[in-house]
Amino acid sequence: MAFFSLWLFPLGCTESFEIETLNYENVLVVESTITNEMKQQMVKLSRTSALENPGILTENNARVTVSGNNGDSFSFAQDAETGFYISDQSFSALPNVAYTLSIHTQDGKSYKSSAVVLPPTVEMDQVYAERIEDATNDKDGVQVLVNTEDPTGSAKYFRYEYEETSKIVIPSPSPYYAEIVNYNTNTGEYDIQLTPRVPDTICYATANSTGIIQTSTNEFSQDRVDRFPVRYIDKDNSILRERYSILVKQYIQSLEAYTFYKIIDELGSVESLLSQGQPGYVEGNLVSEADPEEKVLGFFEASSVSSKRIFFNYEDVSLEKPPYMVDCKVDQWNYDVTGYPIDHRVNLWIAIKYKNYQVLSAYHPIYRIVQAECSTCTSISSNIKPNFWID
Repeated sequence: MAFFSLWLFPLGCTESFEIETLNYENVLVVESTITNEMKQQMVKLSRTSALENPGILTENNARVTVSGNNGDSFSFAQDAETGFYISDQSFSALPNVAYTLSIHTQDGKSYKSSAVVLPPTVEMDQVYAERIEDATNDKDGVQVLVNTEDPTGSAKYFRYEYEETSKIVIPSPSPYYAEIVNYNTNTGEYDIQLTPRVPDTICYATANSTGIIQTSTNEFSQDRVDRFPVRYIDKDNSILRERYSILVKQYIQSLEAYTFYKIIDELGSVESLLSQGQPGYVEGNLVSEADPEEKVLGFFEASSVSSKRIFFNYEDVSLEKPPYMVDCKVDQWNYDVTGYPIDHRVNLWIAIKYKNYQVLSAYHPIYRIVQAECSTCTSISSNIKPNFWID
């Protein structure tokens, strides 16, 4: 049975205070879901951090293995860039095979999960977007919804993740690379070297879901997920300004996995297990082989996955065009104007050299400049069009 405990801190009404961890414990954190997708699977390992020093403390140099009772065994190696452990070869979890995760840490300790079995696969019926206007809950925007039904009645616990991609068209393209050269420390004079370029005007920004999104049909007469909300986007969110796509993934869970993540969510996790500090402890399905009383935070899960992608524009959901992500105020500075109260030459130098402002036009001594996110989209995203993108 899952359980948790909390360390509570008294809150003063008038005096500020610093949160400190009581009885900090260095606990191994494990996060891993192997799926029926043929891919390199992943295991994330870290250590809990104290509340006053939050952050991800990656567990390095561990030996990680996933074994099936059919004789299959898969080794994992730590990725130098992310710190995550990636399987040496691609594999998919198979039906009716019990999988176990084994971890040997660099301090000589060994940990093992209970055996998990892949749940049945259930395809999502529909992913769609609808305009919602709900004054009671102060919502006006678009809701992405999911419909799913399992006619066999074998799937009752569902978790969702999404990856969203938005097209960005910058409002004020800059035709130059600008560089400060020949700076004179005595006079404060300098030259602005302008190099012509073809501006990056169209980019694509991608972000992944955070938090725990799940639901259950256990209390319903039918195994049907109906109009389940996976993503709400406010009408003024700039990701809807041009074109938007969302890939929704549906994970079928076991009761044990669903319960574990439900408690984690209720404790206030906003991203993942790896962001957990020391507010509490939830027992998962991993134990220390040498000391069963040692705390281990996390869960090893086998889950069947299905996914669907949709595209839409703001007009498709009856919205007006949202504003750009920032207020693109074009500034005009006169290089030759110096002195109190505003030194144009100094401000121009600071804007270009330290604030990454881009030059829109230059008729010396007049320069029109704007912040980089308004003038070159590669400063905030990628100009590489995704393979899946449909205009």
